Amino acid sequence: MASPTTLTEETASKTNADAAPSARPILASVALPPNRIRRAKTLWPKLLHAAVLPLLVGLAIFGYDGQLSVELMQRTWPIMALLTGAYLGAWILSSRFERFPFVGRLETAVASVGMTLVPAGIVLLQLPASPIRTLALTVTLGCVVWFLVTGWLQRYRRSRLLLLPGEATEKTLGVPGVSFGRGEDPSEGLDGIVADLHAPLSGFQNVLADQGMKGLPIYHVSYVYELLTARVFLPDSCDASVNIQPPRLYPYAKRAMDLALVLGSLPITGPLMVIAAVAIRLESSGPVLFWQERVGKDGEPFRMVKFRSMYTGNEGEDRAVFADEEDNRVTTVGQILRKLRIDELPQFWNVLKGEMSLIGPRPEQAGLVDYFRGEVELYDHRHRVRPGITGWAQVHQGYADDQESTRRKLEYDLYYVKHQSVTLELLIVYLTLKTIFTGFGAR
Repeated sequence: MASPTTLTEETASKTNADAAPSARPILASVALPPNRIRRAKTLWPKLLHAAVLPLLVGLAIFGYDGQLSVELMQRTWPIMALLTGAYLGAWILSSRFERFPFVGRLETAVASVGMTLVPAGIVLLQLPASPIRTLALTVTLGCVVWFLVTGWLQRYRRSRLLLLPGEATEKTLGVPGVSFGRGEDPSEGLDGIVADLHAPLSGFQNVLADQGMKGLPIYHVSYVYELLTARVFLPDSCDASVNIQPPRLYPYAKRAMDLALVLGSLPITGPLMVIAAVAIRLESSGPVLFWQERVGKDGEPFRMVKFRSMYTGNEGEDRAVFADEEDNRVTTVGQILRKLRIDELPQFWNVLKGEMSLIGPRPEQAGLVDYFRGEVELYDHRHRVRPGITGWAQVHQGYADDQESTRRKLEYDLYYVKHQSVTLELLIVYLTLKTIFTGFGAR
């Protein structure tokens, strides 16, 4: 059987004998989330994960009592039930987080245990000191170490893909993390063919048909681009579309989460807002709060509120402008508030009113929206959901200050709109906290 490259070159030579090297297929190796291209063997890892918690519990009880005491297990069952729920939650979240691009195995482990086992450990610390509490904390620590060590040791397996030439494919070639095979036999272990299926594939139709009949998967370039970048594919040469079909109960769950988190965090965020308001007042004259018209869901305008972080009388108060990297309009207190995202806290009011959500595409100024509607394809699709205080674009890119970065930001926003789910919301919460501590994207 001839290799895919041989078939491709033979077919291409019939239509274009003088084809340039760039018009030839390219063998690429990419690390992608598991089970999206290559199917990982998951039975043994699942069995091992299932055995870890009972093993840790048994070892802890044996170490405490010198034997596997049934009486002790009966006394500790409420605590062990809590740990079992936390362990299963960490397991489920870890397996779902790793489906998303740019989230490595170790980071999925950190995020999953931080939302499950760590809170369970904090609850256990509130119990009166006793040998049983020590036993439970020991098991919790063992579970956390297990997740972190396995996350650190595991790596995504690389997939071998044959990329057919085209303008859309060339954009994928420039994505970080793609390496190219040199002097390798592409017939060995090839995992699929990647092509722009919306563009004419002159000279390659027979190759696609032949390899498809032999069972080799054929992927549209936009699918691989999403897996590599966590963005929706929006090149000029490729048809783009976004199918928005969130789970039926997801909007209600999202709204309930918004209200619970906003109201539940007030004991912490309330004092922070008071301190921020006093600091703004002491540093410069002018109002504490800054109100500005933004565009919300379905293109409806609303007045968004935030702490004033700039001196009064600047040009951004009257018209829509981008913020510069070194913006001299920002006050000293404003720089701190922006870095820590405290300037966004008054938007809890917009969330309570239903104009915004905690998570979603950032609402843009009306003037910028009017401009980009005519310049960037599918721009209005970001208004299919409520705008948010933080979002997928904010944790990956930061602020957009020109048309190109706005286009890239739109690709991130459309990825969120397309894949919106509770799992993605939780991942964005984790990445937002990481962003706050690193200061990435703050402007």
